[in-house]
Amino acid sequence: MKQFFSLYFATLIGLALLFLAVTGRLHPIFAVAGAILPFLSRFMGLIMRGAQVAAMMKTLRGMGWGAAAAGGAKAPLSSEITTRYIHMVLFHETGMMDGSVLTGQFEGAKLAQLELAQLISLLTEMQDDPDSQNLLVAYLDREHEGWQAEAGQHAKPPPAGDRNMDEAQALDILGLEDSATKDDIIQAHRRMMQKMHPDRGGSTYLAAKINGAKDLLLQLRDK
Repeated sequence: MKQFFSLYFATLIGLALLFLAVTGRLHPIFAVAGAILPFLSRFMGLIMRGAQVAAMMKTLRGMGWGAAAAGGAKAPLSSEITTRYIHMVLFHETGMMDGSVLTGQFEGAKLAQLELAQLISLLTEMQDDPDSQNLLVAYLDREHEGWQAEAGQHAKPPPAGDRNMDEAQALDILGLEDSATKDDIIQAHRRMMQKMHPDRGGSTYLAAKINGAKDLLLQLRDK
């Protein structure tokens, strides 16, 4: 039935065009169509541009921009912790970690590029900086499960770091800007703890850093 009606209507349209051509009435129709065509082209261009803008907005919302528009602050995608030996980046969405070596025999190398034996060697090299040791142990625990078996005596727990945290470091840890509000701080802390809490495969050291950053920033906002 669909094929029949399609053929039927196509035949009617063809006969109508033939009749208009024979009677000389087809030229005015072409003239009207020619006059309307530029407006139709402009209208279609606007529609296509609107579709592109809509697609871009959807992509930005998927990257967290929507949260920024709604709450006035961009949802952080990563955090940073810097010690004497390592600059570490924590990715909020996945909980993955990677960093760069700032000094020593592996200076300039990415942690992800180093073999496990090299990472263990780096761990022994940074014995004079507990914060760097704890940060590297957190990375090893997350990215190299069972690394202690290969590390042997070097796998002993490093001492607790005692370096004081300032506001800039706290903001970097939570991935926030200077203008962050108390609500922004609480939300960023909650998002990070969902990935970094020791009960979820995270690190006790990192959890302590995240908690310390939140407490410091909230204290400063209360002043």
